[in-house]
Amino acid sequence: MIELKIEGATCQGCVNSIEKAIRQVSGVDEVHFSLETKIAQVEGSADKQALADAVEDAGFDVVDG
Repeated sequence: MIELKIEGATCQGCVNSIEKAIRQVSGVDEVHFSLETKIAQVEGSADKQALADAVEDAGFDVVDG
């Protein structure tokens, strides 16, 4: 499982946008983003950098740790 800490999400619409962007990355089997923890959990064989790029392209920030 890959976890990404994502900043900039404030509502359910943001959650939907983030999950949609991540689902479009090759190798993603399942994704769940929690607005409370700001962490996206991604199942599958996707590349972490590709996931981060997709989230940033959707208008959100991926932060380390």
